[in-house]
Amino acid sequence: MRLGFVQKSAVWTAAAVVALSGVAWFVLHDLSDAEPGETERLLLMLHGISAYAVLIAIGSLLPLHVRSGWHRRRRRWTGGSTLAMLVLLAMTGLVLYYGGEATREPARWIHIAIGIACIALFPVHALLAATVRRSADSAMQDGAGESRSRCVSANTGRG
Repeated sequence: MRLGFVQKSAVWTAAAVVALSGVAWFVLHDLSDAEPGETERLLLMLHGISAYAVLIAIGSLLPLHVRSGWHRRRRRWTGGSTLAMLVLLAMTGLVLYYGGEATREPARWIHIAIGIACIALFPVHALLAATVRRSADSAMQDGAGESRSRCVSANTGRG
C-alpha cells in the first residue's frame, strides 16, 4: 500500500533525523578523541526525541501499510526485518536509558549494530517498493496501449 505524501514525509524525516543524529553521536563519542561536550549531549537529546517520532510514524503504518503488505505477501522479508530491527532498537534504547551498568555496554553495541543495519535496510524496503511499482506502472501502460491497438484493429477490420 502506497503512503500518502504527508505520511511518507513524516516517516522519512523522522528516520533521517534519528539516523543522522545517531551516527553523528557515534562518531563524536567513539571515533573522536575529543572530550565529551555539549554537542554530544544535544545530539543524544535529538536522537531520543527523533526516536519517539520514528515510533509514532511507524505506529501510524501498522494498521494499513504493514497489515496490507503482510496480507498481500509483499516485501515481507524487508518489511518484517525492518520492523523487527526497529523493535530491537526501541528495546535496546530503553535498556540504555533505564538499565544498569551491567547491561549498558552490551546494549549500546547491539543498538549501534542494529541501527547501522537499519540505516541500510529501511531504504532497501522503500526502493524495492518503488522499483516494483514502476514495473507495474509501465506494464499497465504497455497493456493499455496494446489493448487500444487491438480495439482499433477490430473496429477497422484490420488485424
